[in-house]
Amino acid sequence: MISMQLANEAYKLKLGYGADAPVAPLLLVAARGDSAAFQLVLCADVAYSVNTALGDFYAVHGPCRGRANRPEKHERLRVAVRAPFAVRVQNEEFVTDDDGVRKADVLLASTVRESAPHTPSAVWVELQIPTDAKAGDYEVEVTLYAARNSEDERAVASAVLPLHVAAYTLAAPTEWRFYLDLWQHNSNIARKHDVPLWSDAHFAVMEKYVQSLAALGQKAITVCVSEIPWAGQSSYNAQVFGGDLFEYAMVTITREADGTFAYDFSPMQRYIDLCRRVGLSGDIEVFGIANVWPPLENFALPLCEEHPEPIRLRYLDKADGCMKYVRDAATICDYIKALEQYFIQTGQIDRVRIAADEPADVERYRKSLALLEKLTPAFRFKTAINHAEFIEEFGDVIDDFVPHLACAAERYDALLHYRAKYPTKRFLWYVCTGYARPNLFLRCPLTEARMIGNMTDMLKLDGFLRWSYTVWPEDPRRELRFGHFECGDTNVVYPAYNGDVLLSLRYKNLQRGIADYELIRAAREKCGDDAVDAIVSRVRHVTDMSEYYRKMKAREGGLHSNEFEEFNAIKAALLSLLAE
Repeated sequence: MISMQLANEAYKLKLGYGADAPVAPLLLVAARGDSAAFQLVLCADVAYSVNTALGDFYAVHGPCRGRANRPEKHERLRVAVRAPFAVRVQNEEFVTDDDGVRKADVLLASTVRESAPHTPSAVWVELQIPTDAKAGDYEVEVTLYAARNSEDERAVASAVLPLHVAAYTLAAPTEWRFYLDLWQHNSNIARKHDVPLWSDAHFAVMEKYVQSLAALGQKAITVCVSEIPWAGQSSYNAQVFGGDLFEYAMVTITREADGTFAYDFSPMQRYIDLCRRVGLSGDIEVFGIANVWPPLENFALPLCEEHPEPIRLRYLDKADGCMKYVRDAATICDYIKALEQYFIQTGQIDRVRIAADEPADVERYRKSLALLEKLTPAFRFKTAINHAEFIEEFGDVIDDFVPHLACAAERYDALLHYRAKYPTKRFLWYVCTGYARPNLFLRCPLTEARMIGNMTDMLKLDGFLRWSYTVWPEDPRRELRFGHFECGDTNVVYPAYNGDVLLSLRYKNLQRGIADYELIRAAREKCGDDAVDAIVSRVRHVTDMSEYYRKMKAREGGLHSNEFEEFNAIKAALLSLLAE
């Protein structure tokens, strides 16, 4: 027996653990320049393969060996979609979550995937609506074909989905106003794709990842200017589910024979230029000189006790050919001043932000900022904070303010006060490991990824930041769990074996949520706050931030909706307003 069920784009198939029944999308709704997506859940009572293309395929080994996988028992399924617009059909792969349950997340590039008998599989179907599409109602037809051995195919299931295209054109992601800041960890990309760091091959791979970021509307560019500024996220201590999370400097330092230092900023600039060319138009966030994370235990001890930050600067000493580390404060300061002058001379200084990740020591961070303001007065600062007191302590100094959701909720009145006091500053929010929701963990409902856009509007902030996009453990396609991090905390996309990028269900739902934000902003400008609030309130179950903080701290649920139908209805209502 072969079955095919429809599911909406926020459905997440789980294997062998009381999986929820698929909920079919009642109506696909899209703007021009938008996309519309749904999923198929397939199953057979024998071993089977799912082919999303026209090419032939015979199973050699299959997921189960022996008589169950003989050709006469293996069903070769093929998904065909007939749509009025360009469509992409992709098999989905499963990832083991912290609870041991395998959950769909990876969108595969390969067109064929095999499954064992009685084991469901999922297929992602996405239509791209062109900007010149005619508004109106359409139909999308899905047909599932099957064949055994060398039999001719037979149609075994079909379905028709309605699609409504609204008379409104969604801007391209590079023009979205939502300020998205997903930090880039490019050393990890080099390791996973087995290319030399900062080589031509590395830049060719990085371009694909930057393109995937641009499709989300990414604005910020991440550069590292010293060695291992996050101290490898303590990956050297991971005994189970380990990985290498060290990030390395994008600047090459040389000590000449006469004792002077020379700095080659070209790898960093090449990456900045790449990001600009692809469409990342925001700030250049510089990691490695403010709130550098100290190592744990005796690993890589600080090299200069006189400097307030445990900065690691590695250089080639031409006098003896050895690679060494800078160990005096004066040379560290000279390097920081040279970095500032480089950004000034290249006309980029206005976009530069010296980034700090969760400074925990108020006094240490104050000393670090004071030194930087004295050495490099042109630098401006961007800080991700998870301690509420930092809002009041550094509100006058920080230019880009990024509180954790818990901090934003706890000190929301102070946050709004600073936002009103400094209208030219940028205010984002973030979540990471821990309970704060909405989040992007594998265990989170996909509607949480979509809620991020709506939540940003509710908070009256400019955008969203997350520390991870490609911070993969050792072999993320086989094992995504890593150390103390929740599964999925370290990544949004996956590395393909051919040097490409594999997107995920979480990526797609985050993208949808950011597009929701763009619709909300456009509708507010056209129709006013009252009309829009009446629409978006249906997914906002708690809007008072003091109450939100209390419930979040108590780990209570019900902060926002997890019903896809409500998000879809909001999108339809917003498009109706905008099309009038």
